[in-house]
Amino acid sequence: MPYYPETTIILGSTRIIREYKLPPNAVGRAEVSSGATVAPDTVLLAGAIPSEVIFLDALKLLELRSADQITEEMIQVPIGEVYDSGVTLLMNGTGRRAKRVITPKRSLFASLENGRVLLQTDPRPVAVYALMEGRVNSASDDRVVLETGGALIQSAWGNGKASYGTLSFEKDEPDALLERLGLENEEDSGQIVVLEESIQNDLAFVQALQRRWRGIIAPSMSSALREQALQLSIPVILTEGFGNLPYSSVIYNLLESNRGRFTAVDAVEPSVWRSERAEIIIPTGISSRLRTPEVNLPVVPGATVRVTRLPHIGRTARVLNLPESPVTMENGLRLAVAEVQFSDNSEIAFVPLANLELIGRPLDAPSRPQS
Repeated sequence: MPYYPETTIILGSTRIIREYKLPPNAVGRAEVSSGATVAPDTVLLAGAIPSEVIFLDALKLLELRSADQITEEMIQVPIGEVYDSGVTLLMNGTGRRAKRVITPKRSLFASLENGRVLLQTDPRPVAVYALMEGRVNSASDDRVVLETGGALIQSAWGNGKASYGTLSFEKDEPDALLERLGLENEEDSGQIVVLEESIQNDLAFVQALQRRWRGIIAPSMSSALREQALQLSIPVILTEGFGNLPYSSVIYNLLESNRGRFTAVDAVEPSVWRSERAEIIIPTGISSRLRTPEVNLPVVPGATVRVTRLPHIGRTARVLNLPESPVTMENGLRLAVAEVQFSDNSEIAFVPLANLELIGRPLDAPSRPQS
């Protein structure tokens, strides 16, 4: 029976399509149109999140008997916008004797249904940014789909923030870098900083605030720092998870090879209610030659996999063979396994299927026949 593992996409060049939506309960609209080219700071969607709801009986105020008597001409302002107190939303008639529906306080004109006006007060403005260069594939009132190409690294955890900047490394001597760029410490450094080691205390957070980093990428972090990371205003992405784990070599090498390039980080916080994952995107532009990542596939000979548990955690390998019968492991358990060849030293080993994940790469031809 085929085994379908999890897939964590780690690719140096792929087609990237992302859907953007307004936050829950927000009312707004798309600010771009299909086919448009966008920059990282382009606002894709804009709207507001209200905190109080007010219903106004438009039929009574306009002295009408049924909702179908409300005509387009009676609606004085666009629905979906925020208006100050005293603004006329609907009007029946002309002059001083006209009947009006007026905003009682600053509020969002959310809807007009069945003769009732829905207002939402104390709106908090929200905007959804592109974060990267790309092309708008489609746009509707509450949804924009953007396409680009480049490197994509899906990660284990994020603190719910997003940003973009230049990919830099902690070992790049930030003080000297700031001086070369002519930046003072109180100015935005424009850097997404890759930490060399796991975050085990809050020193990295203090540095980030002092040096005005735009984001932090680390392999792992002590779980005791989770709440503190959630309170930061900049994104924090953990590529491996909580604990004291080093980078997978495939991830570190991909980051290293893109040092100094523009990078977008969307540190989506994991949730059982959503499928999105924290990810690092290094755009290179749209190309018809790029393919979308391979997902929802079984483990087969030729597949590139990453090991998710000790003793080979983080190592990538190519599947050579899938034995039909369980294999006895060193701990005495008989398990369904894959015979793999590791990428770093060509070592061949049996690894339990439950310890493998795919990374989105197309198949390679196996170098040895199946037994």
